[in-house]
Amino acid sequence: MNRNAPLLFSLLLVLAACGGRPDETPPLVGVVRPSGGAVAKGQEAVVEGYAFDDTAVASVKAGGTEVLPESERGKKLVRFRFKVQAPRSGEVRIKLRAEDAGGLSRERELRLVLDQSPPKVRLERVERVDGRLRIVGVASDDVEVDRVVVHYGKVYSRLNLPKGKEVRFYVEVPAERATIIAVDAVGQRTEATARP
Repeated sequence: MNRNAPLLFSLLLVLAACGGRPDETPPLVGVVRPSGGAVAKGQEAVVEGYAFDDTAVASVKAGGTEVLPESERGKKLVRFRFKVQAPRSGEVRIKLRAEDAGGLSRERELRLVLDQSPPKVRLERVERVDGRLRIVGVASDDVEVDRVVVHYGKVYSRLNLPKGKEVRFYVEVPAERATIIAVDAVGQRTEATARP
């Protein structure tokens, strides 16, 4: 008899027990767009997200309306997309509800916030050091700064910074002057020219 037979038999029993366990976990649901939940006034906002379940996702509803395409139903990881009219002021809240094949469901509230103000750029220090222009500052926004870009000559270079309400930056460029461009989550932008 094979010496490993008892071990293999035990492993098969464990695997069978795992496979036979009832599904007790509702699906997870997440939103990847719009970034930071920010929308521009009066625009039609596109919401994109995903749902995951260890058995299968059967349904995803937004405000009671099915948004999961037929082609995605029954998969473990699904993507959904829908449009919503942005508010003229304040915010809008939408209930997202994902349900798995066994009837378990999870709800999540999606909050879309009207972003009326462009970001701000504050240059704290601009100086020439060894023939290079050194710029230190902060970009801020009431919802989220999506990216900060430095422009000099014909070069546009996106700085590798995290997103957030307040983003500090430090950059050195081989130029006499440069422009710092901050862009918020809905695409509004602000520029600040840096010269020593």
